[in-house]
Amino acid sequence: MPGISFRKIVSFCELLSANLKPLLKDMPHLQDESIQLDTLIGRAKSLDNEQQVVVGRLREITRLRRESELEGQDLRSRVVAQLLGKLGFKNESLLGFGIPLRKQSRKAKQTPTPTPPAATTGTPPPASQPAVASTDGGAQPEVKP
Repeated sequence: MPGISFRKIVSFCELLSANLKPLLKDMPHLQDESIQLDTLIGRAKSLDNEQQVVVGRLREITRLRRESELEGQDLRSRVVAQLLGKLGFKNESLLGFGIPLRKQSRKAKQTPTPTPPAATTGTPPPASQPAVASTDGGAQPEVKP
């Protein structure tokens, strides 16, 4: 039965077995199938329980593996830091430990751009005010009431 969950199939089999037992006196030819059905139900439940135990164990192992992985990364970082401090960042023996050497950066010479000298007149420039066109053609500062 595609699309039906394992537990539903087991419950359908249990229902069939329970309703078939009272009819076995009238239909003795189904006795063998009834016994096989009961055996199948017992085996299916046993396998389901075993699967639940294994899934729980898998989750535990996955958690322990993750913890070990993080612990290993931390320990490796500490050892690498000590080796770098002791041997130096450019020592080629670091390659034997699987530690890449620090690359030398090539910096282009930067020519400083000369900054223009600030004009010092002694008086600060006046604060600019928005201009309003006047009727005589000249610009006048805007007056707010």
